[in-house]
Amino acid sequence: MIAASDYDALLRSLPQSDFEIAKTDIQYLVNCAYQMSAFAGLHPLDAELTLGEALSRLARSSCDRQPGIEVLSYEDMILTNPLQNDPRVYCLGAAGVEERDFCLGHQIIESELQSAMDALLNLRDVAEVDAGQCLTLCLERLESANYVLTRFHEHMSPDLFGQFRVFYGKNPYKNTLGPSGRFSARIVAVSVLLVGEELFHQKPQFYSDLYRLSEYYPQRCIHEVFRWLSSDKESASSKPGWLEGKADFPRVATISPVVEHHGGEIETLRASCICALDRFTRMHRSTALKYTVEPGRPIVGVEVSENVEAVLSQRLLTEALR
Repeated sequence: MIAASDYDALLRSLPQSDFEIAKTDIQYLVNCAYQMSAFAGLHPLDAELTLGEALSRLARSSCDRQPGIEVLSYEDMILTNPLQNDPRVYCLGAAGVEERDFCLGHQIIESELQSAMDALLNLRDVAEVDAGQCLTLCLERLESANYVLTRFHEHMSPDLFGQFRVFYGKNPYKNTLGPSGRFSARIVAVSVLLVGEELFHQKPQFYSDLYRLSEYYPQRCIHEVFRWLSSDKESASSKPGWLEGKADFPRVATISPVVEHHGGEIETLRASCICALDRFTRMHRSTALKYTVEPGRPIVGVEVSENVEAVLSQRLLTEALR
């Protein structure tokens, strides 16, 4: 069906909003072909034949237009998936409903994180802004995101989760990771804005892995974060000198200088936001442990060489800072 029409030309001509959904569809199809080939025990060459040249060509074309990892990504699964009116899911019945709700819940969390991020950027970058109002909004949005995540932790069905989770695993024929909450660029952005320097001193591996695995993150947002963290002389996507001990961490990427200028109540509000962010990251760790690690399911966003506990703890602050 794909080979019978000139879908390449159509893909190139789509407006961006339609293209993002088309790219999501393409990656869902590609992922399905690879996962089903693996279930059937096919050799890699046979898996490529199952995928077919036409679909492979469309996948390459979509990545040419919007660079990123050439497999199903967190952005495809959560951000560009039209979950409200026409969700892309693999399962039918109750498992399909749980799959849709899982993706939709993450989409809601991402929306709350975007609002928190916007509030912090206003505080950092806009002169004469109401600092208290910005931090209060950030706190509200982080608390809301944590509420959704807590609902996952308390109410998601482990059995139904296990049924749809297998479709989102690591690509069985490529050395790539599967879509994971680890690759939320917005939580990275909020973390950098709120506690960027503290994370650097406590968990420098957080930043090293961020640059090493950058292609897995939604590209527009992660490169914006890299732009904050780079000097004028550096490429935004290259590992910065401060990460290798050649310069000081760029505090101007964070809200710390602005908060210190205000002092008093604003510093207290920032501390409240940090606590809310810390509760969110700890809840994410607890949920991952409950639904993946403890039942023994594969962690899709972690490489074989990595320590699962270390990865899940990368964004957690120490007790002294909470």
